[in-house]
Formats: sequence, C-alpha cells, structure tokens
Amino acid sequence: MQKNISRRSFLGAMIGASALVVAACANSSKDSTASSSTTATTDTEQKQRVVALNTGQLDNLLNLGILPVGVAAAKNADLIPQFLRERFGDKFDLDSIADCGLRAEPDVEAIAALNPTLICANSRAEETVLEKLRAIAPVVTGAGGGENWKEDLVTIAAAVNKEAEAKNLLAAYEAKAAEVAAAQPATPPTVSFLRTNDDAFQMYGLESMTGTVAADCGYGRPAAQQFTDKAGHDLSAELLAEADADWIFYGVQTGAPSPVDTALWPSLTAVQNNKAVEVDYDPWFVNASLVSAEIILEGLSSTIKA
Repeated sequence: MQKNISRRSFLGAMIGASALVVAACANSSKDSTASSSTTATTDTEQKQRVVALNTGQLDNLLNLGILPVGVAAAKNADLIPQFLRERFGDKFDLDSIADCGLRAEPDVEAIAALNPTLICANSRAEETVLEKLRAIAPVVTGAGGGENWKEDLVTIAAAVNKEAEAKNLLAAYEAKAAEVAAAQPATPPTVSFLRTNDDAFQMYGLESMTGTVAADCGYGRPAAQQFTDKAGHDLSAELLAEADADWIFYGVQTGAPSPVDTALWPSLTAVQNNKAVEVDYDPWFVNASLVSAEIILEGLSSTIKA
C-alpha cells in the first residue's frame, strides 16, 4: 500500500501564513503617508512587463503580486504547472501569460514582441542566449538550482522593488520550518527523495530543493544522500536500495516507469513499513521556489508524525 500527497495537500497553514504576511505589508503601506518617491515607485511597478524564463521565477513573481507577461517552460512540462494554477488561478489571469519557448532555448522573437521592461533568467544559461536577451531589456539572473532558491527569490524581488516583501515571505517560511525542527525527536527520522529520470531513477542529495527544506525542518538523510556535488545522482533499478530510509518521498514523471514496479521496491524498509509516499513531481523535483518549499514542508510535516 502506497501513500500519496495530492497537489492540494499543502493548502491551508502555509497559504495562511503567507497571506498574513502579505496582508500585514499591505496594511502597513496604507497606514503610512505616501511620499512622492513612494508614489513614483508604485507607478513604476504598475508599468513593469516582466518575462520569467523558468517556473521558479514565475512562482516567485506571482508570490510577490506580479503577473509576468511571458514565461518559458521546462522540457516536457506545462507552461503553467497545475500546482501554480491551484495556488494563483483565482488571483491572476494565468492564461494571459505568453509562451516564450523552453527555458534552455527561449524564443527570443516572442520575448521581444512582448516589449518587456525586465527579463528574469538563469546565470547558468548560455552566454549567447543572455546576450540576445540583454539586447531586448535589462536582465536579472538568479544562480539557479534548488540550493539557491532563497537567494534567487530575494534577487528577483530586489529587481522588481519587492525585496522587503520577499524577506517577509521567507521569514514566514523559516518560522514554520523552525517549528517543525523544534518538534523533532532526539534522533530525527531519515527522509529519502527519489524521482524518475526518463527511463531510470535519481535520488536527491543535500544540495537540492527537497534537501534544503529537509535540512530546515531538521530531518535526517540516509548515508547515500549526503552528497553535495550536484542536486541528484542517477540510480539504476538494481541499486534502488540506496534510496531506502525511514521515509521515502518519490515522484514519477508522466509516462515514466515507477519505482513501485521494480523488483527491489517491496524489499525496502520504508515500503515494508508503509512509509513510501508518492508526491507531486513538479513542485518537489522540478521547480525551485517559495511555493515549492511550502509544499515540500507541508508534505513532510503533515505526513511524518512524532
């Protein structure tokens, strides 16, 4: 028997925490006397036309109250992932966002046609691509990768005059993570992160989106997932035992073989103890952003009970 965390499982406590922070910021702005410089900044923000070249940046901009005019998608992924539609669909017209191609190969002509005032890109992008983008509009680059998601949020927020809001949102996340960490037993349970990677598998280490959230929440990691050289290490079906831990959280790409169907799966300790949990592939293993962090945190803390 396998457990499953649905896309909607994180809605509730995390949304409430973020909403309270944003509301507090809004109320504080209303209570203060608007100066001429504040008015000028507000006018500038309203005229921003931002293009985001990865889903994490789209996620972060929406969290900051900015609807991008265009976005690029990951390979074999939806332009607007379902978990973002569920989170922001009632607040923004997400279907108005233009398709700017793939994050690795953005459609430069489509981006130029949007007349952007700012382009959010990844510093890991090809320099030739970045040069083409800089010819269109100013470009702000995040470091990319799950290990850099907090810094990237603040970087993008600063570029759109929302740095204070970003820091408040991060503070709300970190306060919730600290609560989870404080409630851990003397020997915290170990958590393993496993995803499908085309026709094979990949386990995630410390320098990954899931790895950073697990660390913030005080969970342990199995010995095989203590690596820091990259986000994930490939794993064949014959070596699936390396992904074992007290708990396994795994994601499966659409159409990819599931670890559940491998010969070794039933022998894993987490599986035998009914502690193998299937999670939403996109926020747990594809994106690096605040909403992803909130989903992962809520998924871990609501599933693993002391």
